Amino acid sequence: MFSKIKIFISSVQSEFEFQRLMLFEYINSDALLGMFFDVFIFEKIPANSSTVQEVYLKEVEKCDIYIGIFGEKYGYEDEKGISPTEKEFNLATELYKTKFIFISENKNRHPKEEKLIEKAEQFVVRKSFNSDIELKTSVYNSLIHYLEHKEYIVTLPFDATINRESSIDNIDENKIKMSEKLREKSWEKSWEKSWEKSWEKSIAI
Repeated sequence: MFSKIKIFISSVQSEFEFQRLMLFEYINSDALLGMFFDVFIFEKIPANSSTVQEVYLKEVEKCDIYIGIFGEKYGYEDEKGISPTEKEFNLATELYKTKFIFISENKNRHPKEEKLIEKAEQFVVRKSFNSDIELKTSVYNSLIHYLEHKEYIVTLPFDATINRESSIDNIDENKIKMSEKLREKSWEKSWEKSWEKSWEKSIAI
């Protein structure tokens, strides 16, 4: 059975609360994206005994795609001065997760947020956005490109694509023989027609 591709959305929750929920609802409800992706945001998990830090880092470990939304705020800092968003990004990088980074245009950015963005630029190509529509469009385009790159969806002709789940054991010898016979019959018919036309021409001459 097909296992959906897991997406983890990372950001300062208080700054991008609306955008996080927007992307969650949009991806899950979209006819195409909803078939392939399962989105995690912290707001949607039920209350449990695990600490917040344990939960979000475990979800980063389980995800296939990390989506980072960086803006003005750096967020709450732990005793080492590191925010949850930066921890999530660091772990996604260490685990070689596919990462998509989206930066809101902002002139009053926290210095540590600036440094986080500079760090992210060393690993991924980031995209800027000025509105929710731009963010949604950029996320959609990135996810479609991911599906095409991984060949979940294809734009090539069917017979030019590779089925990565097939093996030599899937080849049916009987069907191959049947195909060869059909090809031979087709060739014989075309040869007969060609010969008949040549004969008719020679008689006419």
